[in-house]
Amino acid sequence: MKNKLVSLILIGTISLSLIACGGNSDSSSTNMTDVETQTEASESGPVESDDQEIEKEAVSTEEKADDAEVVEEDSETNKNTGLANPWRECTEEEAYQYGPNGFSAPEGATNVKWSIMEAESETALPGTMVQMSFEMDGTKLVAREQPVSGEEIVDISGMNYEWTVTDEGTLQNWADGNMPCRTSRYIGDDGYVDLCLWFDIETGYAYSLSAEDKDLDGFDIEGVAAQIYDPAKQIGANMPDDEAESEEIVAPQIDISGCDTFTQIVDKKLENGMGYANATVQGTSLLLVSSGTFDNMDGKMAAIDATGFEYKGDAILEVGSISSGGTAYPITLNDGYLYCGGNHFVSKYTVADDKLTVMESIHVVYDESGNETYYYENNDGEDHSNLDSAEYEKIFERLIEEMTSGEVIDFATVVKE
Repeated sequence: MKNKLVSLILIGTISLSLIACGGNSDSSSTNMTDVETQTEASESGPVESDDQEIEKEAVSTEEKADDAEVVEEDSETNKNTGLANPWRECTEEEAYQYGPNGFSAPEGATNVKWSIMEAESETALPGTMVQMSFEMDGTKLVAREQPVSGEEIVDISGMNYEWTVTDEGTLQNWADGNMPCRTSRYIGDDGYVDLCLWFDIETGYAYSLSAEDKDLDGFDIEGVAAQIYDPAKQIGANMPDDEAESEEIVAPQIDISGCDTFTQIVDKKLENGMGYANATVQGTSLLLVSSGTFDNMDGKMAAIDATGFEYKGDAILEVGSISSGGTAYPITLNDGYLYCGGNHFVSKYTVADDKLTVMESIHVVYDESGNETYYYENNDGEDHSNLDSAEYEKIFERLIEEMTSGEVIDFATVVKE
């Protein structure tokens, strides 16, 4: 306000001087220029001193510094709010928990790393993906495993190439050396990419193995896929020899004395972690009791073994037991029949004469050369001993289809304080 008042007084003084005296034209020109400059300054705001300008410059510098910090923070925020990496590193042991029919690094592999990409839901398909990356003689490879829906080979590699060539083949070791696979090769200006895909119909897991290098001429990706097969990681591998891949009963044996109802069996005889379910088998209502349960990833708690009980008048009778070869083969019910199975066997049960009775059962044994021998049992009273391997294989596939398309029995898990 003081500066503005001084400016107005100065303007008035100069104006009076010009009117009264006239003065030199050069001087007038100079003074008018000064007046105009001061007038413009007064109209636009107070005239700032040198100290004020320095102070303003310092404030401006601080503001710019603050702005720079904000920009840097925003940039960092953008980085932090970008899409999160869906993969997380893990140990081989943790990976095995998500991929029970897994693989391992082949001999000579270096820089082996494990990671998983967890599914949004434990019951959703496709499920959690397991990944193993490694190197062999400078070639970078990535193996993946994931439970999926359907029964066909699917590409879970994440690669998107216009493949130069694609072939069908058969992998060694997987599925006893009978695993169908699809291999592809891309040849580009920067190098080669090989891909091998396969699907295990017995477990519902899809697999991929990819390799990248400048030159893969002569590289055998099917051979590497066979090498990563780990028999110790397959379902049933850690079971005793007489239980793995057999129908030997491992279901619980329960003393039901003192129990007059199914509820009393559950309340009095079952222990924590055991399971129970009701099922109607060909018109007979059964209580099924299992040694344990597991999450089948379809919203149900399934079981691989069960002992059955039925009401007989006022009494309760045990009707028998069944057992599958692993969690890939939960007990199912289809068209009133009970099913259990494993990698090399399938059995179909009914209830007859107060006993769980085999309607059909087939299992296959392979010799050292991979030749199969089928053993088939059918309760239809006919002779099936003269069937050839192709016919037995069709029966095996039919029973597998009946079992896997059936309803997985949902077991309640016992929890007691």
